[in-house]
Order: sequence, then C-alpha cells, then structure tokens
Amino acid sequence: MIRLLRHPARLLVFGFAATIFTGGVLLALPIASARYPIPFIDALFMATSAVCVTGLAVVDPGSALNGFGQAVLLGLVQIGGLGITTLSTTLILLMGHALSFSSQDAVQGSFALSQRVSLGLLLRQVLLWTLVIEALGAVVLFLAESQRQPLDQALWVSVFHSVSAFCNAGFGLRPDNLVADRANAGIVLPISLLIILGGMGFAVLAELARWVLYRLRRQRKSLSLHTKVALALTAALLLTGMVGFLMLERANLLVNMSLKETLLTGWFASVTPRTAGFNTINYGQATAATLYFTMVLMLIGGCPGSTAGGIKATTLGVLLALARSRFRGERGVRLFNRSVPEANVAKATSVVALAFVLVILGVILLSALQVSGQFHPRTVEWSLGLLFEVVSALGTAGLSTGITSQLNDGSKILIMALMFIGRLGPLTIALALAGQTPRPAVSYAEEQVMIG
Repeated sequence: MIRLLRHPARLLVFGFAATIFTGGVLLALPIASARYPIPFIDALFMATSAVCVTGLAVVDPGSALNGFGQAVLLGLVQIGGLGITTLSTTLILLMGHALSFSSQDAVQGSFALSQRVSLGLLLRQVLLWTLVIEALGAVVLFLAESQRQPLDQALWVSVFHSVSAFCNAGFGLRPDNLVADRANAGIVLPISLLIILGGMGFAVLAELARWVLYRLRRQRKSLSLHTKVALALTAALLLTGMVGFLMLERANLLVNMSLKETLLTGWFASVTPRTAGFNTINYGQATAATLYFTMVLMLIGGCPGSTAGGIKATTLGVLLALARSRFRGERGVRLFNRSVPEANVAKATSVVALAFVLVILGVILLSALQVSGQFHPRTVEWSLGLLFEVVSALGTAGLSTGITSQLNDGSKILIMALMFIGRLGPLTIALALAGQTPRPAVSYAEEQVMIG
C-alpha cells in the first residue's frame, strides 16, 4: 500500500479496480438477490457503474436486489463518490503512516486546491461535507416519501436516493427511476439540488462557505478563478440545458404536460446530464435533437474535484476563453481578468481530444460487438442509442435510451471499460500506464503544417 501511495495514478486505478471486483463478487452472491442470483457479468457491471458513480444498470436495483444487495450497491456508490484516494489516505493516516508529498498532492489535486492545507483537515472537511449534505438531503426527501409509504421504507428510500444523488450515481429503487415523480417538486427539487452540489466539487463548496462567512462579517473576500469559472459555467449550462430541452421537446414529450410539470421536467432534464443518471422522462421516446443535445451536456459533465464525470465545465470554460483569444488575435488566454497558465490550456485541449477519440472508438467497437447481440444496430434509432450509451458511459452520466439491459456480454465489458476510464480520467489512465522516469527534453527544428 505504501508503495502504491508513491504513485497516485496507479493507486487510483488499482483501488477502483479492486473495489469493483469485490463489489461484483458481493452482488453476485445469492444473499444479495431478491429472487435469483445475478450473473457475475451483470453483478460486475452494476459494481462498475456504482463505483464509477454512473448509474447505467442491467438489472433493476429495487426489484433484483434485496436489502443487503442494495446496501452493498449504496456502499459502492459512496466509495466511488468520495474516491479511493481519499479513503485509502484516511486509512493510512489512521494507521499513523506519513504520506509522501506526491500522495498529498494527489489528494489535494483531486479537489482542485490552489494552496497546501493540512491533509488531515482536508479529509475531515470532505467527509463532514459529504455526510452533512447527504443527511440533510435524506431528511428533506423523507418528508415527501413518508406521506406515501411506511416509515421504514420511506427512510431507506430517502437515504438511498440522497446518497445516490449527491454522488451523481443516479441509481433509483423504483423501476421507472423518477418518471412517476416528475411533477412532484418535493422529490425533483431536493434531488436536483443534491446533484448540483455533488457536481460542484468540495473545494468550491468550502470556498463558498468561507466567502459567505466573510460577507456576514462584512469583510472583503474574493473568490478564486477556479470557483468563479465553476459557478459561471454551471449556471450557464443549467440555463442553456433547460431552455434547450423545452424548445426541442415542446412538440413531443411536453405536449400534454401542465406548466408546473413542464418546468420541473425541463429543469431536471438540464440538471441530470451533469452525470447524475436520474431521469424523469423516457429518453427512448425523446427526439433525436434532444438526444444529441443531451450528449453534449453529458460529455461536459460537472466540475473538477467533484463526484461528477465528463471533461468538466471548467475545461469548457478554458477552451471557450482560448477560442475567444485566438479570434481576437490575443497571445494569452484570460478569464475574469486573470491569465490562464499554458499548462491548463494544454491539459484542457488534451482532455477534449482524448474524449472525442474514445467516443469514436467506443461507438465503432460497440456497434461491431452488438452485431451478434439481441438486436442489430441497423436502424438510425439503434445506432443513435449506441452512441448515446457510449457518451453516457464515458461521461459517467448514467442516462440511457433503454438498451443497456439488451447489450451482450462483450458490449457490457466495453461499457464497463468506458465507465472506468471516464471516472478516473483519460490522463490518469495514461499516467498510470506510463513509465515514471521522464524522457529528456529534445528540441527539433520547426516546420509549418497547413491547417484547415
């Protein structure tokens, strides 16, 4: 373990892989099933989806798993939400071992911290934030759930959905997820708020809390560039997503809905592609334009250091700033009157490029694997569904047009790999597989290449 901690990227990969395998074994046990044991490939798929906080499911957690199985699934979601690095570091601290600087940087970097703080204090804050927000969410949901089912069931459903929402996992205990509750503000609004808070990142939440305290004391306190970009892009994406969905589905899914139901549905359809996985509509009945629009939102995802996946909203912000600077003929890249380091710009470009390559390769491989499955991707609807599935897995979004349970074993393995890569990040995977000794820098003569 100490040796692994010296290589943070390898720790992440090994920790997630070990947790997924252990979770798959537990979910495949007969004591975890409500009726009959789940096949190991399906149990492993559910464990991968839970640890990678995705939400894609090949079985219904509410009916296929009993209380023990649901508790295992929820535990995997919580582990995935907090991150293997955080939990492993906590165990090491409890054992009294000192961490290397690289391991400390890994934990602090995962939460996008701009300054070095006490690692023990950081971990306590993360755990406290998580437990407090999830507990408050469960209390609010319990107020609505207790009005329609026994108290013990209402309590379990509230806790399960609160943790699943804050961790951006999207697992629900009802067969239709949240479709039946799309007009229920007491369910939709708390879950959407938990999704947003979970997707903002712990560093942003902590900084906002400090900013509010300073304001209450009438002291000046400016927000960091990271927090400003995260808040601005989150607000812009939520507004754009809601308006876009309402326009694209006004003549389809929203036709017979009341104004309240329409607004709640549009709002949630904007929130959930931030890699949450919950759904209040059947995406298999949505228009092609809505599916493409949702795929863009799923690929963007949430913010760094959060429970969300995707290329991250801040990455989009840096790329938009880069495009603006190039359009204006400016040399540097700036946001909110601050210069963005070239290293951040290069990383943002690399992340997006890798994401697009993975999406292209993923959909080609999935289409090829599925030729021998229960359905052949010969129609536009099935082909679009496969593309939607790939983007959802890579962005750890968890939304689906309904084809997940119909995938063959080869396709399930591919989707698991995409969820794994999407949760850890393409750059983390590449770093874990790369050699630790950097190659010496070599400068070559420049020569122009025609672009465009």
